[in-house]
Amino acid sequence: MKYKTQSEDYETRRIKWPKWLPRKCPFCGAKIQHLYADNGKKVHTLNGIIYQIVTYYECTNNKCVSLQKPFNPNMRFDYGSREYGADVFRIIAEEFLLYDTPIKSIYKKLSKKYNLKISNRTVARICDDILNLKSYQIDENTKAILQEHPFVLMGFDGQDPGKDGKALWLFTDVLTGRVLHTVILDSVDFNKLHDIIDQILAKYHISVIGFVSDKQNTIIKCCNTFYPNIPHQFCQYHFLRNTWNHLECLDSTIFLPLKKTLSGLYIHIANSSVKVHFENKGKFSVREVFAEMDRDFQVMIKARNKTFKHLRGLWLYETLQSTCNEMRKHEAEMNPQFRFSKIFSKTLATITAALAKLSRVFSEVTLLNDKFTDIRKEFEDSTRQWLDQQVSLDTIYKEIWLLAVSVGIDPDLSKLRSFLPSKNRRYVEILGEWCRLWESYRPGLFQYRYFPEPIKTNNGCENGFSQEKQKLIRRAGKMKVGHLIGTRGEAYLRITHCSREELESDIVQEYSQAIIRLLQAQQQQKIAEITQYWRKKDRRYGGFQKDIINFYPLYPTEEELVNKEV
Repeated sequence: MKYKTQSEDYETRRIKWPKWLPRKCPFCGAKIQHLYADNGKKVHTLNGIIYQIVTYYECTNNKCVSLQKPFNPNMRFDYGSREYGADVFRIIAEEFLLYDTPIKSIYKKLSKKYNLKISNRTVARICDDILNLKSYQIDENTKAILQEHPFVLMGFDGQDPGKDGKALWLFTDVLTGRVLHTVILDSVDFNKLHDIIDQILAKYHISVIGFVSDKQNTIIKCCNTFYPNIPHQFCQYHFLRNTWNHLECLDSTIFLPLKKTLSGLYIHIANSSVKVHFENKGKFSVREVFAEMDRDFQVMIKARNKTFKHLRGLWLYETLQSTCNEMRKHEAEMNPQFRFSKIFSKTLATITAALAKLSRVFSEVTLLNDKFTDIRKEFEDSTRQWLDQQVSLDTIYKEIWLLAVSVGIDPDLSKLRSFLPSKNRRYVEILGEWCRLWESYRPGLFQYRYFPEPIKTNNGCENGFSQEKQKLIRRAGKMKVGHLIGTRGEAYLRITHCSREELESDIVQEYSQAIIRLLQAQQQQKIAEITQYWRKKDRRYGGFQKDIINFYPLYPTEEELVNKEV
């Protein structure tokens, strides 16, 4: 034994064969015999330290599959090779999976409430075990579900983890909301995408009845080349978002100049330490006198866009226009000789001049915003048949095209080339791009009519990526989580695409030492791949030696050495 069996610091428990279970081999039913007791192990539980001694048994049948494999079916206090009890494992799983408690907060709770000797790093490792084990179990549940429902509607998308990171691709069954596959790739072409899809279909023995995705060229080419007879729904949300992005950029050409004007007003930048005389009031700084007016303007420039609903440039222009109208009424009643009146009038004139310069752009953005509102309403109207929606949208885009031609765009739509949203793009160019987008998306926006359910968007993937990233940001306490996406993102995606009951199921009952060791090894391999080129990693920088060996004329290349040995 490692420690004394009797001590005031811990309680000794011997794990023997359970009394309620017949003393027979669980594999063949033959008699069992005592083999040995291990050296014992201290297990830190929520109720104190337990010195656990496990007695092992073996089967007496020489032909049994368990021969020379010691076993004991009784419940243990620890989990796996770690020194913490199953109750600790269970409470960490509950906090981590059900309540999204940050790892640091879990550590504090265990240390303070339960007086448990544990480090923050150990809690993080246990959370990784829980995450990977639960992810594994979710995949097993997905296999069982797909055996009963072998026809899937596949949605897929890629997530860019950030600078120098690899893309995380997610494949789901939109009908059941289950994750079919995740993979991290440096790059992907249509052939690689086809290989992945075929691997998924073969793995689960399923058939695909449709695709839902955004309109990436790689995805389009893959589906058109290898699955031409399977309906492919283009995500309506992505279509609207791509349209909205151009409108948002044009709107910024209103907001940014107005923001600059308001930030440069004399009442905002005047030296606060310089006091001047204001008639009948005394000496004050200009900023002190006009503090409330300036505060209103500074609040206005904090406006934000609300996707599909609110443009900050339009709002700021209209708000300032209304405010200036009210200011003019008061200006008319002021004595123009007073210092207050002069500064007030100068402020009003500055804002009015800025609004006048932007009046044309304001009219253009207003018209586009009205058209976008009509487009969005057509997509949101679930009571109408798809063909009626398509006809109405054709009419709207015909009006937009006629407007574009009237302001000077090339009347040949096929000559238009796509471009990314930019505030440098003109109104007429955006009109043409809107029409080009419609013609490009139109064939796939209503393919949902062939699906068993009217699935119109790929928001399941988008929401999954968003939830996964938020969980990782909460875990890391910072916005840059590209390395966590590469090492743990796949597992987090699975716990965002499962039922509440799966998260609530007892993690201890799902535990398997063999499985957890495999998952831990896979986790370490991912971490090693991500961190191998980190600058701060403790490693030698000997890349120049490899370059010398491979390319210096006096050295044979590695390929030549191999050929020579052969």
